[in-house]
Amino acid sequence: MISFSKILPNCRSVLCLDGTLPYGHIRQMGLPILAADGAASKLIRRGLEPWMILGDLDSVDPKLLSGRNSLKIFDQNRSDFEKALHFAQEASLVPTAVTGIDGGFLDHVFGNFSILIQTHSCFFSRDILGLLLEGEFQTDALPLHTKISLFGAPQCTIRSRGLRWELQSQELSFGRMMSLGNRTCSSPVELQVLSGKALVFIHTEEVRDAGHPSDS
Repeated sequence: MISFSKILPNCRSVLCLDGTLPYGHIRQMGLPILAADGAASKLIRRGLEPWMILGDLDSVDPKLLSGRNSLKIFDQNRSDFEKALHFAQEASLVPTAVTGIDGGFLDHVFGNFSILIQTHSCFFSRDILGLLLEGEFQTDALPLHTKISLFGAPQCTIRSRGLRWELQSQELSFGRMMSLGNRTCSSPVELQVLSGKALVFIHTEEVRDAGHPSDS
């Protein structure tokens, strides 16, 4: 399994949305936890204490708010995710590592990602790390054949080194061109975003599918 700490930027908090939460990873990170509304109930019941609970607070068990830091924010023009991000910025708790982004209705997931790509944050689930990249990125923490996908956020020009299907000043644009299911083939892996911003998904556990050399 890939070490989160070797890849994630120097995050100052974890922001939990009301989706599927990887409790073990959250606990291991040891960072202040910001809980967006209903995520607080899930965290507390698993023995994880939010540093702050934020949002409309219409999805969290009211009994759990007693004795805990919470901030009710009335603003129907912003989602609980946006409210929590704004709080994190004001409290100097950015960059933040977002999790729970991939749970719930599909339109909500899509909306969460549209918010995420406007930030300098990263995200993680049980088996995926997501990075928003500008400029250069290099890591030797990825085993050979690690599955990796790259998207424009919403567009970028990117160059790679260490991937099975290299990107040579390739333009990636959401809805038009992407590098889906690529694989690492050497170390270190280097990505250079020449323009725009790239959204990178890194699988942290081995994925044996048609794209894995031993299965192709």
